[in-house]
Amino acid sequence: MDLGESVEVKIELGHRAILREKPTSEGFTHDWTVFVRGAEGHNIQYFVEKVVFHLHESFPKPKRVVKEHPYSVSESGYAGFIMPIEVYFRTKEEPKKVRFEYDLYLRLEFSPVRNIRLERLTFHNPSEDFRHKLLKAGG
Repeated sequence: MDLGESVEVKIELGHRAILREKPTSEGFTHDWTVFVRGAEGHNIQYFVEKVVFHLHESFPKPKRVVKEHPYSVSESGYAGFIMPIEVYFRTKEEPKKVRFEYDLYLRLEFSPVRNIRLERLTFHNPSEDFRHKLLKAGG
């Protein structure tokens, strides 16, 4: 194995939000879903152990752990916020996870919202086992 080898995989962070016909009793104006998925339809389950979505502290149980596909959380709300998202990898090596700051924004005037952000993850000198998982996921 070449010592300088790296494997790059692409993942998408995104969300959809729609304006409700009328607000809920709590005043929520939007229904939204935030997600992490493989780019170009690739299955990231090969190398992703879990995804942790850190919702705003006003939500019940704001730390949401999703251990299988689809890696997503759906809620209702009235305002956008910056959501830290941690993606944990199926490896014993470093890095074991990566953290993103995701802008979950809602728009009153433009509905529905469909946002996708492409992220490239580069793993330098992964173990043979982890490298195999990355390649199966489109690396």
